[in-house]
Amino acid sequence: MKKLLLILIIFVLVASLPLFGIDRYYMRFFTYLFMWIALAGCWNISSGYTGYIDFGPVVYFGIGSYSTAILMTLLKIPFFISIFAGGIIALIISTFIGLPTLKLKGAYFAIATFAFAESMKQIILCFDRTFHVKFFMGSYGITLPICNNYNLFYYLMLLIAGIIVVITFFIEKTRFGLALKAINESEEASQMIGINTTLIKLSAYMISAFFISVVGGIYAYWVTYITPDDVFNVHKTVQMVIMSLIGGMGTLIGPILGATFLSSISEYLGAEFVENYLIIVGIIVVLVILIEPSGLYGLKKWKKYLKQTK
Repeated sequence: MKKLLLILIIFVLVASLPLFGIDRYYMRFFTYLFMWIALAGCWNISSGYTGYIDFGPVVYFGIGSYSTAILMTLLKIPFFISIFAGGIIALIISTFIGLPTLKLKGAYFAIATFAFAESMKQIILCFDRTFHVKFFMGSYGITLPICNNYNLFYYLMLLIAGIIVVITFFIEKTRFGLALKAINESEEASQMIGINTTLIKLSAYMISAFFISVVGGIYAYWVTYITPDDVFNVHKTVQMVIMSLIGGMGTLIGPILGATFLSSISEYLGAEFVENYLIIVGIIVVLVILIEPSGLYGLKKWKKYLKQTK
């Protein structure tokens, strides 16, 4: 409970920042940070705890973005209904995708989900040209209504990030979370003791897909213009993976640490070293993983060890 209380205190403090009139630059940075905490947390629920490395979550981000954009622009449906509808659409699609792909393991699962992500991007790009309609707008993308209420997106991203953290906290305390961890240790042994591994994996996958889609919908309205190359870009998934890996996979705090660390150094180095910052970020990521394979959260072990040796 101490972890949750600490996170709640931080949540309240961060939520109060706009009341003090923080600079618009920091407003944008924190909004992006909350988005990545939510996305990394979603990936962690389905992949961090089970060990199934998924390269397909960006599909649900794209589905949420395009569903929200289409519902708002073509059907004139209100924003909040649109993002919820996008989440439901992602939930349904994730059921049909998760059932066959979650039967695969290791590299086969990773390749299958990566192929799914790339296929969806190509479908969106070529759909209008193939069927001679103007629906997804192909590579031109979709322009959404402009919303100048920056506080709205700040609080929405913070809210989603907070919900993911709370869900993860309760997952860790329930039999569902223990089942996810058991699958990571040995799926065969889990099945032998009566765990329905298919249902457990699929449930985590669907929860992740729903919230990733909601984040995608908020993102689409925030940036007001989306294209398939942006919202279906597999690099977004790679970033989720790296953030969870750096912070500590299969932990409550890991995605928060990883997203905060990577977003902060990327923002700073991007401003100071415009042309070479990605190389520097890559070197830092590799060094962190080499020094502490279990992520930043694993540094707690070193503190305990140092205390014992004194």
